[in-house]
Amino acid sequence: MATKRDYYEVLGLSREASEAEIKRSYRKLAREHHPDANPGDPGAEERFKALTEAYEVLSNPQARRAYDTYGHQVPRAGAGSPGGDPFGGFQDIFEAFFGDRSFGSFFGGAGTRAPSRGSDVEVEVDVELREAAFGSERKVEVQVVKECSFCDGVGGVESRSCATCGGEGMVRMVRESLIGQMVSTQTCPTCRGRGSIITVECKNCRGSGRISEVVAREIQVPAGIEDGMRIRVPGEGHAGDNGASSGDMYVKVRVKEDPELMRDGDDLIHRLRINFVEAALGTEAEVPTLEGATGVRVEPGTQPGAALTLRGEGMPRLRRRGRGDLKVVVDVMVPTRLSSEQRELLRRFEAASGEETYNGGADSFFDRLRSIFR
Repeated sequence: MATKRDYYEVLGLSREASEAEIKRSYRKLAREHHPDANPGDPGAEERFKALTEAYEVLSNPQARRAYDTYGHQVPRAGAGSPGGDPFGGFQDIFEAFFGDRSFGSFFGGAGTRAPSRGSDVEVEVDVELREAAFGSERKVEVQVVKECSFCDGVGGVESRSCATCGGEGMVRMVRESLIGQMVSTQTCPTCRGRGSIITVECKNCRGSGRISEVVAREIQVPAGIEDGMRIRVPGEGHAGDNGASSGDMYVKVRVKEDPELMRDGDDLIHRLRINFVEAALGTEAEVPTLEGATGVRVEPGTQPGAALTLRGEGMPRLRRRGRGDLKVVVDVMVPTRLSSEQRELLRRFEAASGEETYNGGADSFFDRLRSIFR
């Protein structure tokens, strides 16, 4: 009969190894030697069984003390008996391969269910461009599920201790399997984890412990926010279960289009319309800014699509210092209705013009347009 290997040797540990080191070593080795990870290796299953057996003993403080004293000759108690539980660490084994799932539910039970955090809610708010530029306060209303204030979320005004779980909210279930008895902790099916049975229901929430109501909150819209961004308000979402934290409220900001100013990131763009005579001779014009109108000088010979840049007149940079620019794009209007006299004057102007008259407009319209959006 082959001699059984020392459990510490199987896991590659010293006898002074901590619980964390035992768990870490097992998870690493178990993943490496799991039969599914070693197809075609006939020894993988035996190695995996040896690792699991060693971990079951060393991860249980009572079983480990007994093993350290008696070695492999330790008298092991049956599952569920006072001497110890040989599958005390099996839930950690399960989680190593299947993630953080409910151990009891995998074997058909309800499982241990932690209190569930409340769901998040989302609401939209519309703001003007200037409100988005300088920030503003807004009142928003949203319908959320809250704990009933009359019964503090219990669902009743009178209750008694649950006889099934003795007020604990959890019950232990023993199941027979191919490898012996499996003991799992599950949410009490009678009281659903509350530990008590309602005898007199709350009339306000009709025994649910929850009510739906519309709540109003003041939110601060930060300066420089962009369209579509969301503001998180912690703890203002739906209430959680069994005392768990509430979800969050997210306020989605919609920035309305401005009739005079178009946003391009941190910059603003304004379309300045002048006629072709003003473009040729130059002119003074007023353009809108976030703070009000300001004057600009259009130089003689300005071409269609030319941009005048006003530094620092754009949007404030979100969570940064400084502001973008205001780019004034010149839109030259060409006359569409001409009298006979006007046509004659233009013909005379054309006859008197030469190539040098238009030398200033060598750059293409598209080149000027590209420079605006860089």
